[in-house]
Amino acid sequence: MSFGNNKDEQAVETYVSIITSVATTAAMQVKGVASVSYDAGEVSKPTKKKRESAVAVELYSDKTALIDITVNVYYGFIIPEVVARMQEKIKTEVEKATFYKVKAINVVVAGVVYAE
Repeated sequence: MSFGNNKDEQAVETYVSIITSVATTAAMQVKGVASVSYDAGEVSKPTKKKRESAVAVELYSDKTALIDITVNVYYGFIIPEVVARMQEKIKTEVEKATFYKVKAINVVVAGVVYAE
C-alpha cells in the first residue's frame, strides 16, 4: 500500500504491526494450533522476529487487509477444521481491534507437531 507522505507510511507500519500481533495471538488461541512459525514442528512461543516472518499483512486503500499466516498444527486434529476456526478467530479479532475489514486469510500449515 503506498501513500503520499511519511506520516501515512508510519501509520501503515503501525497497523501492520498491530494486525500481525492480533493475528498471532488469535491463532494461538485456537485449539489445535501448536505455533505460528515457518519452522515445521516448532512449538515455542512466537518471538517478534518469528512472528514477523510467519505473518504477512497487506493493507489496501479501501481499508481492507489480506493476511498470510504460517502455523504448525498438533497431531490428531483435523487440519481443515483447525484452519477454518483460526481464520474466523483472526478475522473477528482483527476487525474488532482495527477499522480494517479482512479481505482474506491465507493459511499455510508448515508441519504437524506430535504432543509429548
